[in-house]
Amino acid sequence: MEKTFRVEHKRGDTLDSFTFHGNIDALAELCLRELPALVGRPAVTIDFSNAGRINSMGIALLLRCLKAIREEKKAEITLDGLNQMTSMLFKMTGVFLLATQAK
Repeated sequence: MEKTFRVEHKRGDTLDSFTFHGNIDALAELCLRELPALVGRPAVTIDFSNAGRINSMGIALLLRCLKAIREEKKAEITLDGLNQMTSMLFKMTGVFLLATQAK
């Protein structure tokens, strides 16, 4: 698993797709702060399949990022590739108030 954080972005006709790689922590701040500016579609999917651990700072940054996407871009957000622990973490911290989990 990558220790540094990076985001892979693919733009479709109606969907912006992001894949997170690496740990989501304080080092992810720059990427997560810049991510909302990349959104140009009404739907956003974020794939966590390649994400590593997520600490409390990472949750705070992620919440800020998701809130900006919802409020500034008016986009619907779907989270994909969540493992059981990440899914539980997101339920406990309110991430699912801003985004839905992929089926």
